[in-house]
Amino acid sequence: MKKFFALVLAVMMLMTCSLALADRLEDIQAAGKIVIATSPDWPPYEYIDDAGEIVGTDVLMMQWIAEQLGVELEIQPLAFDACLAAVGRGDVDLMVAGLTYDEERLNAMELTGVYWNEGAQGLLVKKGEGAAYNSAEAFDGKVVAAQNGTNQQIMVEEQLTGATLELITKIPDGVNMVKTGRVDALAVPKTVYDSVLAENDDLEVAEFAFDFEGGNYIASVKGDAALAAKIQELIDQINAEGLYQQWVDQVLLAK
Repeated sequence: MKKFFALVLAVMMLMTCSLALADRLEDIQAAGKIVIATSPDWPPYEYIDDAGEIVGTDVLMMQWIAEQLGVELEIQPLAFDACLAAVGRGDVDLMVAGLTYDEERLNAMELTGVYWNEGAQGLLVKKGEGAAYNSAEAFDGKVVAAQNGTNQQIMVEEQLTGATLELITKIPDGVNMVKTGRVDALAVPKTVYDSVLAENDDLEVAEFAFDFEGGNYIASVKGDAALAAKIQELIDQINAEGLYQQWVDQVLLAK
């Protein structure tokens, strides 16, 4: 009998969890607010401007998504790995932070389709050194920085096997580490290094580029099908209307 009641209780708990997940979109709309985690150190996607505001192309997209849902936007600024943990636990509704596809992430959260293809993946080095770094082997014995928990970390680990990986929390820290010689290179996507180079003429891009195909995704809570479907519907609209390119142009022209 005890086993029977334990089984009934377990089933009821599972049903309660499923209902909670299924109602998340309704909860967002009822609360009038969507909570999105981001790592604001990834220009031009999300970064802190001179006024201390979180801005960027992803932020413009977040604001647009909130408007389409008819709710207010609340941004939770966290380190990238903390963003992953937050959406994995369901502490936030979404994560938007230049997120790329990874099987482990798919097991821990829902991932939308691609909303932006960030292009080539490369490495920032000191000015005048780019030509010397023309192959993966050229990084043997070198120290290469990458943001913790990102696809760039994985690419350094898998494609620059002779290098020493230096994990960082924030991209500006990595930029300064290259400039001061604490590391030899910083792994970043093209959209990011274009933005960094616009403000740092003592850096350049290495001739070597990572082997990479993919783009940026939005993450939501695992099993939360209704919210994931709605966000995918909005991403389809973004792609069909070319909205993200408009946001990129808006941010880069304003810099």
